[in-house]
Amino acid sequence: MGNQGYDELPVDRAVSPEEAAEFKTRTTELRAAKQWHWNGNAADVNQAVALANQYPPQGAGEAIFALNGNLVAVWLYY
Repeated sequence: MGNQGYDELPVDRAVSPEEAAEFKTRTTELRAAKQWHWNGNAADVNQAVALANQYPPQGAGEAIFALNGNLVAVWLYY
């Protein structure tokens, strides 16, 4: 999900130390927050559950499984 959801540093001028410190604080807070991560397609439901139980183990509501033909799409929230 990358750098979505926050502004980048300006590229058309020099950045003050205060701006750089504020940017670092803001981006560190975003990285610390949980986010949804795509964990690929599993071949079957057992493999999808095994993905969800790997570190960090997922709690209730932190895993989404979507059947897509013969594959199980896996999204995890960590």
